Amino acid sequence: SDAVQLHARTLSPKYRVAEEAAQTILDRYILKRGSVEISYKEVVLQVKLLRIPFNTSDIADLAAQYLHERGVKVWR
Repeated sequence: SDAVQLHARTLSPKYRVAEEAAQTILDRYILKRGSVEISYKEVVLQVKLLRIPFNTSDIADLAAQYLHERGVKVWR
């Protein structure tokens, strides 16, 4: 089941963009601050700053999910 879900995610262009956005958030903000927490509002703001051509809320939701899977607490 996990392999099927991972395969479906990798085929989705939105998920790949969200994964890149989440990795950027991890590299630029989470690791520099030394904190493992971020608010959802900050995730949305960072996605907007990246000027991604997809719907901001869709990408922010997927990025928040990706961050959560990597051990970052995303406050809603």
